[in-house]
Amino acid sequence: MNEKTKSMITEARDMAQNRGIMASINYHRENSHLMRIGNNSVSLNTSEELTRIDIEVIQGRKKGTHTHLGEIDSVDELFNTILKVSEKAGKSAEMDFEPVLTVIEANVETEAQYDEALDNLNPSVKEQVYSAIFKNVGEDYNYSGSWSSGSTETFSVTTANKNSAWHRLTDQQFMCVLKHPEKMWELASWQTGTKAGDVTAEVTINEFKSILPTYENREGFGVEPGNYKVVLGSQAIGELIGMTVWIGCAGRMWEMKMGWTADKNIGDNILHPSVTVLDDPTSDQIFSEPLSDSGMLTRTQTMIDKGRFAGLLYDRNTASKYGKKATPNAGCLVMRPGDGPSDFLEAVRDIDRVLYIPAIHYMNMPNMSKGIFTGSSRFSAVLVEKGKIVSPIFSSRITDQFENIFGNVLAISSETVSVNTSNTYGRRAPSAVSVPTWMLIDDVKITDCADSF
Repeated sequence: MNEKTKSMITEARDMAQNRGIMASINYHRENSHLMRIGNNSVSLNTSEELTRIDIEVIQGRKKGTHTHLGEIDSVDELFNTILKVSEKAGKSAEMDFEPVLTVIEANVETEAQYDEALDNLNPSVKEQVYSAIFKNVGEDYNYSGSWSSGSTETFSVTTANKNSAWHRLTDQQFMCVLKHPEKMWELASWQTGTKAGDVTAEVTINEFKSILPTYENREGFGVEPGNYKVVLGSQAIGELIGMTVWIGCAGRMWEMKMGWTADKNIGDNILHPSVTVLDDPTSDQIFSEPLSDSGMLTRTQTMIDKGRFAGLLYDRNTASKYGKKATPNAGCLVMRPGDGPSDFLEAVRDIDRVLYIPAIHYMNMPNMSKGIFTGSSRFSAVLVEKGKIVSPIFSSRITDQFENIFGNVLAISSETVSVNTSNTYGRRAPSAVSVPTWMLIDDVKITDCADSF
């Protein structure tokens, strides 16, 4: 983003300010590249650079919004757009609360997580990593996957004051799936990071090779419906903790009594004492966010403290609607590790039977107010007996409650890892959670099992 564009945005802000218009201007620029793999070859290799300028104008209980796609050519062009949004606000219906204008607490300029090499990563590098995986693990398998990488740059101002916030970072989300052409079982590997060298072929090669003998040489195991001891891997924990916290600790969900904590109060014991979850923008395993949507400098907040309901997160408009104070939300979830060994097999060596489920596929919410979720094992799941991997398991469905999963914890890994939770189908908005590498849980409900992978 050049200084001319910044100057045009701040000048348009000042012009709106002089007119008494309550407005915010948010510039969002992304440089994105996506490579997809299918049938052991590159099936998609695409790049795009997009600029969006989001404008919001507030008039009492009325609000108007508009997104301008593309760069701006002049201050007048941008200011005229603000005037049109102001006109739109004046003709909109009144809301049942007074929307709040973002007030940027301090000037911010940060690019601590920006890496130029990743921003300009040559697609041939991605192809070479995938090719190395195919050749080293075995070209008789079918491979698929995707690798998204790029940068996100934002610049925000409002008419509430003269402050501005500029933030730039890079991110990447890598996945590779290995599928047997006849037996149809699938293994999966995920990687993420903020720098060009964070994703390597070696990591995925080692992961696949460590579990391939089990899948190649052992028959699949059909899990009878019932309650089991289960070890969840980091991908499963990442998705689950995200749903658990955002549904249980979001102020709007709690106020509307829609989430699983609707009948709970701050201080209540809701999960196992070993579970602590923070909204922590200082963690090096998440993608940082310097400002909350209300314009506050983000700060670490505790949401689950040793199993206790510790805090609710309020965005600016939810806070206004319900008469609460906005919180400095970062959206950077960090689940604290435990004291378990790095290898989960060591933790379960005295247990007769355990299911290891590294990821939960197509997770959904049949009942949000009760915290009931469902999803299947699909990738790389195995049966473990006395600390030894015995066989792969057929696709098994978990249907359980957040309170049971995070309430029946037996052990948690002492190591943590970053799990990328970004959505690659909309505008680039990097998201990640920091979670333990594994978690052992008692009495997990397996409600169905297929007779195949």
